[in-house]
Amino acid sequence: MKRQIFLCLLILFLLAGCGAKPTPEPTATPTPTEVPTATATNTPTQTPTLTPTQTPTETPTPSQTPTETATPTPELTARLIWPRAWFTAADVVWRNYTCPLEGESLSCEFEYRKDSQGCYVGATCYDACGWFYSVDTIPPGVEEFSGPCW
Repeated sequence: MKRQIFLCLLILFLLAGCGAKPTPEPTATPTPTEVPTATATNTPTQTPTLTPTQTPTETPTPSQTPTETATPTPELTARLIWPRAWFTAADVVWRNYTCPLEGESLSCEFEYRKDSQGCYVGATCYDACGWFYSVDTIPPGVEEFSGPCW
């Protein structure tokens, strides 16, 4: 019986030795990891902003029944196109309402006429909202066209 046990153990050892060997598990190879260092981070600085010292000019709100002709503020007037002729504020007619695009895309048509008394001008100007203002110094009956008056 010893012999049978010995023979069984021998067969088991042989089978265990001839069997497929298990593949070893791959082992992780340690790699050097950089340790974070303290790095200065840029922090935003406050940028000074300019604030106007003047108070904004109020624009009149049109009413249903206008009592007077609206006149642009001097800041807007400086950006307008004026004819090359002598005229006064009484010769200028303004639109009687304001619009958000006032003075944008400005274009004008000019007409100069003359007679023995002098040189006259007529001008019509339009902006993004339509007709904006006119200048008229041409008296009735003056028909001869000319170039700019000055």
